[in-house]
Amino acid sequence: MAIAPALYQRLAPGYESGYTSEEIAQGRRYKEQTHAAELLGDVGAAIAYLQQLPQVNQEAIGCIGFCFGGHVAYLAATLPEIKATASFYGAAITTGTPGGGAPTIARTAEIGGTLYAFFGLEDESIPAEQVKEIERELEKQQVPHQVFQYPGAGHGFFCDRRGSYNPEAAAAAWEQVQALFAKTLAS
Repeated sequence: MAIAPALYQRLAPGYESGYTSEEIAQGRRYKEQTHAAELLGDVGAAIAYLQQLPQVNQEAIGCIGFCFGGHVAYLAATLPEIKATASFYGAAITTGTPGGGAPTIARTAEIGGTLYAFFGLEDESIPAEQVKEIERELEKQQVPHQVFQYPGAGHGFFCDRRGSYNPEAAAAAWEQVQALFAKTLAS
């Protein structure tokens, strides 16, 4: 079972975006108006809803996010219910947090489950040094993790609706996501 909280619901109820330059710019404007505490509250509310459903294994809650959602997934990994997180090309994890304050990476010690992070080596919005910093912090805080980097892949490599789609990297990453969830969330 999966649920996708609407991260911009407070700002633009029912908002859906495509991948034109204008739509991406609008999404960024909404992103800049979010706050970590609200995002975590929304994810927490989605988890609470799922936990009320009889078919949901209370001990098997995972999270996946792409782009800004990858940053939000890294944040959500700090929630105690989250046992497995797949964070795809979450930009600014090392340099900021939604709404301001210490960068999200400063919360790494709060991650209680396993985190897999996915990056394209050709991603111009996430420098290689930031990826290394994330990996170093995960290691330092002893968070079970793996960091995957794909040659020839840029930002958005998983999305088949973008020009940056890289089917080989996407397929390899999806195998890792499935393995993470199968291993970590097995009932």
